[in-house]
Amino acid sequence: MGDIGKALAEIGELLNEDIPVDKDTETTDNERLPSRSPRVRLKHPLNQILYGAPGTGKTYATAEYAMAIFENREVNDAKIDETARKTLMSNYKNKVRDGFIVFTTFHQSYGYEDFVQGLRPDPTKSELSFDTLDGVFKKIADKAMQDAANDYVLIIDEINRAQISKVFGELITLIEDDKRWGEINELSVTLPYGDVFAVPNNLYIVGTMNSADKSISLIDTALRRRFEFIEVTPNTDLVDDITLKEVLERLNKCLVNELDSTDLLIGHAYFIKKTEKDLCNIMNRNIIPLLYEYFFDDSKKVKTLLTNVIDATKYAIMDGKVGRLKIQEVSMP
Repeated sequence: MGDIGKALAEIGELLNEDIPVDKDTETTDNERLPSRSPRVRLKHPLNQILYGAPGTGKTYATAEYAMAIFENREVNDAKIDETARKTLMSNYKNKVRDGFIVFTTFHQSYGYEDFVQGLRPDPTKSELSFDTLDGVFKKIADKAMQDAANDYVLIIDEINRAQISKVFGELITLIEDDKRWGEINELSVTLPYGDVFAVPNNLYIVGTMNSADKSISLIDTALRRRFEFIEVTPNTDLVDDITLKEVLERLNKCLVNELDSTDLLIGHAYFIKKTEKDLCNIMNRNIIPLLYEYFFDDSKKVKTLLTNVIDATKYAIMDGKVGRLKIQEVSMP
């Protein structure tokens, strides 16, 4: 019997009366939430983040990671042909359509109200009134809670672009493996607007994180401990053109030597499905602007790196003194 029920019973004894006890006051959190069994499929972590330099295909890979969870198989990082990719994406879209996968992207204005729960004005009423609306995470978590037979996946792209501790709130505790509902240390909380809430053990979180942008890459330590981090590196095997593959390899080798870091590399996505005739456009419009960011607009350092990259090729650096460096194809002597 809850505290309110005990108090009413004591008052009834003093008055020699039977006072009915509201059964709702005796309902515990465990009774409001369905009972769950511990997780038995342990091939994939419940919380994981794919991190790496820009253009390494992190978002592209989330479909494969999600489908590997549903199919209870290892993730396939190898290159696949267009037919296999179409099949994968068809299965992925079916899961999205049926509500088993939800995709969202964090940004600087993303908040707790968007993710968990918040108040929104009701435009259908003449007087100002507010309704409690569930956010992206609570919706899929509630659905997964009522469907223990199936897995669910929430994909959070650019997870480090929001103020994570503010967005997650009490979820920082609830998403931990052993605190999931159904596990030995299961926990639930009462949300600010009164709902009893827990995170079920059949909901997987797959995030992506750009490791190059140091202004946003720091993650709350408490949240970092609850995720497994999987590095996604540049993969030249995915680049078909020999010249482009060699340029990408030299670029990243020079960057590692110069910056002594693997966070600031160039991803293969810039070169996929391109040929040598696209090299000038790729370098001038995508890679060189990125290099200026990496070297804090230091043209001398950018020029030194480019010189090493295009050495002994039919390309040369064009320095017009006004504007940034560019490369251009020139006639070989």
